[in-house]
Order: sequence, then structure tokens, then C-alpha cells
Amino acid sequence: MSSTTTSTAAAGPTLSPPRSDSDELTFLLAAERARAEGLLNVLRLVIVVVLTVAALAYSTALPRPLRAANAAVLAPMLLWSVALASLVRSRDGAYPRWLSAVAPIVDATAVTAIILCYGLLGSPSVALKAPITLVYFAILAARPIMGSARSTGLTAACITAEYLAALLILVQVAHVTLWSDPITAAASANVAILDEGMKLVLLAAAGVVATYVSAWHERVLRRALAAQIVRNTEQRDLSIRLQEADKLAALGTLAACVAHEVNSPLTAIALSAEMLGRGLTHPADREEANAIASDARRTATALHDLLAFARQGQTEPATVLLGDVVTKSIGTLRSLLRERRVVVERDAESGAVPVNGDASALERVVINLIINATQAMESQSTERIIRIRVSGDGDTAMLSVEDNGPGFSPGAVEHVFERFFTTKPAGKGTGLGLWMVADIVARHGGTISATDTGHGARFTVKLPVIGYSENAEAAA
Repeated sequence: MSSTTTSTAAAGPTLSPPRSDSDELTFLLAAERARAEGLLNVLRLVIVVVLTVAALAYSTALPRPLRAANAAVLAPMLLWSVALASLVRSRDGAYPRWLSAVAPIVDATAVTAIILCYGLLGSPSVALKAPITLVYFAILAARPIMGSARSTGLTAACITAEYLAALLILVQVAHVTLWSDPITAAASANVAILDEGMKLVLLAAAGVVATYVSAWHERVLRRALAAQIVRNTEQRDLSIRLQEADKLAALGTLAACVAHEVNSPLTAIALSAEMLGRGLTHPADREEANAIASDARRTATALHDLLAFARQGQTEPATVLLGDVVTKSIGTLRSLLRERRVVVERDAESGAVPVNGDASALERVVINLIINATQAMESQSTERIIRIRVSGDGDTAMLSVEDNGPGFSPGAVEHVFERFFTTKPAGKGTGLGLWMVADIVARHGGTISATDTGHGARFTVKLPVIGYSENAEAAA
């Protein structure tokens, strides 16, 4: 079975580095929640300190049981708030999830304890009518900032249940009498059923709203952070592409300089070695001279690839006949093909298929494909054949270069057009030839594919054809 590959033209907490978009999203959510919870803990500490100062200021006017109640509730809450504000966070930069869920329930329980203490030890009606119950709503209002919907719902249920329990306890021990008439209750030391019922309804409603807002806030935050991740990824990709472009530009400049300094000596070495080989009679000496000429030509070919890369986009496109491109390419490589005993077979019907492009660039495509096929058959003792076919099918021109060599090694066909990928031994190839071929074809608006036929390798180039009327105008 054959395999084919195709190239086409186309400041917060410290965390461990995210390995994927999902990890990065989790990281950003944890950072946002940690910042929100840190702020909430500071506010909690400030409020408790203010309440403590107020309790101390009014301590002389309070009876001893109430002073003791203040101390029993506010002292642990002060220690609790200090501990939360200075708590060392976990390795992921956030407070433990269980602690984030327990903290608001502890706060609500402290408020309930104050209400019960004042109701049992002092004036129950004052305890129920005092503004301290507003702290319940403050706790619920803070939950959507950093809590999940589940945690907020649990907190709301606990607050409603605790206030209801406190009210029932005070009624049960006969410290509070519920009156159905709010006006009469307001004038007495008792409370109205309607007032307390409305408090419970408002607490439940506030809990439902806070739960919904928590879920909505988390969804919005996730979407915003996901969009930020996409932007960050695009910026990183752009930065990488810019760095790669700078490197490739430097490579092009280096190639031009090296070509200027080295091309002439290499040509002289190759010609001298060929002339020396013709004058030698001993087979071993002649083989050494030919090896020198071959290495010089191979080095010149690699240098030519680099120079061709440096000159990309410096010529204007024109009408090109693929048949002529193949003829010129074979003529350029005639000595190499003769030396390597390679037979090139052309389709007798390879005609004048016109394409719009750079003739010299397309010649480099054919030359690279022929050289690649020749090198693939170097160790082959049987007949070495390269078959080249040019055809036009509607609006597509097709150029096929096929050899009868060993084909591709396992897994190589998927990577043959990648930059610097080569299956040749070290020093035998740069891994740029086929990559530049794919790049040239893509810039001409075409595609190139590599196929292991089972008895060799085939490269197929497809380019858009110029209409014959357009071609006639160009020729005229």
C-alpha cells in the first residue's frame, strides 16, 4: 500500500508553566480567584477589627453577659480573619477549595451566634431588629466574586437555615413573641411575623440571585480568559514567525556571501579534477579524481540551493512552458546523469503546457527533484531510470518525476518537505532542497505530493494552467 504526503500553499500567583490551553485556563482562573479571595480576606479582617473596636467602646454600657458574648464571638473571628489574611497559599497559588467554601459559612455562623447571644442574654427583639442581619447580605454579595455557583448556593442555604433556626430558638424559649400586626409589634418589645418572614424570603431570594450571578460570572470569566489565551497564542506564534523570518533573512544574506566567495573556487576544483581524471590511466587514480569532482559538484549544488533561497522573489513571473523547463533542467544535469549512469525517460507527448511563473525557479524545482532521485539510486546496481511526464488536464498542469529506487524509508514520506529534514548521512544533505521545492511550488499557487509507489518514489507537481488565448496574447 502506498503512502502520500502533500504540501499546499496555505501578575498573579506563581504557577508551574501551563502545558496546554486547558492548563493555562485553569491557571488564570486560579490566579483570578486567589486575587479576589485575598482582597476579601483583607476586607473581612478590617470589618472584624471595626466591630471589635466598637464592642470595646460600648463595653462599659453593656451588661456583663453581653460583654462576655462579644468576647466569645469576636475574639475567635479576629484570630480567624488574621489567619486567613496571612495564610500561606497552596502550590497552585490559591487557597484550598474546602477553605474557600467553609469561610463564608463560618462568617455567617458568627453572625448567627451574635444574634443568639444578644437574644438569649439581652433583648431578643433588639437582636432581631439590629443591622447585624445585613452582614448576611454582604456575605452573599461577595460570593460571586470568587466562589463557584455550588459554593454560593450552599452558603445561601446555610444562611437562610441559620437565621430561621435562630428565630425558632428565640421563639421556643419564649424570649420573643411573634405578632401578626407589624404596627403593634413595632411599639412593643416583640417582632412581627411579616417582618421576619420577609427577611427569610429576602435572604432566600438574595441567595438565588447570588448563585445565578456566580454561575454567570464564572462563564463570562472563562470566556474572557479563553479569548485572552487565544490572543496570547497568536502573539506567540507571530513572535516565533518573526524570529524565524529574521533567521531566514540572515541565512539568505549568508548564502549570498558564501556563494560569492566559494562558487568560483568550487567550479575551478570540479573542472580541474575532471581534466585530471581524463589524463590519468590508473583506474584507482581516475576514481579519486572523479570523486573530487563529484564532491565539488555536490557542494556547489548545496550552495546553489542556499543561493536560490536568498534570491526568492527577485524575478517577475512570465509565461513558462513546462516542457522547455524539463529540457533545460536535463541539459544542465547531463554530465551528472551520464556519470551516475542514470537514464531519463520522457513522455513522448510531453507538450507545451503553459504556466505563469518564474522559469529559473521552476527549473530549480525540476533540478532538485532529478538530483534527489539520482542520489536515492546511488547504491543501486540495477538499471537506474527516472521517468518525467508533463501533462495538462483542464486548468491544471502536472509534472511527475518518478524513479525506480528504494522509495522512502518508513515514516519519511510524511516529512520530506519539512525544512532541514533529510534521510541522508551527516554531511551528505542540507535538508533544504525539497523544502525549497515545496516553497517554490506553493508560491506559484500549486501543490506537490510525494508518493512511495512500492518500486520507487514519485513526486507530482500540480500548477494552474494559463488559458490558451491568454498564452497566445503573451506570445504575441
